[in-house]
Amino acid sequence: MNDQPHETGRRHRIFLRARICCALALALLSFALATIAQTSSTESKLRWQDVKELCIEGKGWVETKEFYDRLPAKAEGMVRPPVWNLAKDSAGICVRFVTDATELSARWTVRKENLAMTHMPASGVSGVDLYVRHKGEWRWLGAARPDASVTTEKKLTTGMKPKPRECLLYLPLYNGVEKVEIGLPAEAKCEPPPARHKSMKPVVFYGTSIVQGGCASRPGMAYPAILGRRLDCPTINLGFSGSALCEPEVAGLLAELDPAVYVLDPLPNMSPELVAERIPLLIAKLRDAHPKTPIVLVEHIEVGDAQVVESRRAGYSKSNAALRRIFDQRVKAGDRKLYYIPGDKLLGNDGQGTVDRVHPSDLGFMRMADVMEPVLKRALRAGQ
Repeated sequence: MNDQPHETGRRHRIFLRARICCALALALLSFALATIAQTSSTESKLRWQDVKELCIEGKGWVETKEFYDRLPAKAEGMVRPPVWNLAKDSAGICVRFVTDATELSARWTVRKENLAMTHMPASGVSGVDLYVRHKGEWRWLGAARPDASVTTEKKLTTGMKPKPRECLLYLPLYNGVEKVEIGLPAEAKCEPPPARHKSMKPVVFYGTSIVQGGCASRPGMAYPAILGRRLDCPTINLGFSGSALCEPEVAGLLAELDPAVYVLDPLPNMSPELVAERIPLLIAKLRDAHPKTPIVLVEHIEVGDAQVVESRRAGYSKSNAALRRIFDQRVKAGDRKLYYIPGDKLLGNDGQGTVDRVHPSDLGFMRMADVMEPVLKRALRAGQ
């Protein structure tokens, strides 16, 4: 029996399959190269805009040593070194702008190589956070966490329709920034937003690491930022982690500002004795400069496990009692622009609002904002 025709047919089929495989491989390679080229072409069309050309909010002073510092240059050598060093963190500083871009990226350089902490992620410590005004309300749109170097370039959002939107980009909470840029398609516009009403003043927050934003997962989740969006007003975050001691030098700097409301939340850093000594002096300093500006006093939060371990309350309950006495005395003396927020409900009552018993999680910050919002609204109305 002659097997030659059968063998020839088998070889022909193998040859055809090989040609088909090669053709498919070449097609896939061409597609991959085209995709890479298209991506590269798209990325090359990104236009980078320095945010200094837009609207920067959250700075209390113009004359700062570095652009994104939170205290004026003259404060160096005036305030204690820990306060000055923390003032280099960009907590609360944000960029407001209008763009019709279909996608947005961010490129930013931070000052410190330590991008995260053991109890707070890099996304909050050193990341940026984007919000957009949607149907009259601020809605979260995108965020970017840093890479393993001081300069990071990341996509924030994509797939939007090309129409003008007002956006808000929050800068890192526990790191400073050297430069921040927004990347958008070359044909897209990116411009300063409509000016806030000329009568609108910022709300100034002074306090501890909790005010600064520890331990939010994103910069926009610090409670001053949440309240700023809800009240739709600018805020100035003067939270100094572990260093809110109401020193006379800091009191003098706070008095230089002209806010709609002062929110004073320093108790977690202060002993009961220090509360009794320095809080009255701080309020008096602010009242001398701003007799009619509302001031909100915030008690020490009830720490996460205090309902079970009651001894946790021993220290801060005395501080809260001292603050309440100060408040009552000033109101009795005729101060009608003083407001008070008890600390027992700030984090809820289930112990779920912190990462370490003291520093709020995002849940804790939302709960704090829920309690504080109605008080701030009353204070803002009283200040008009």
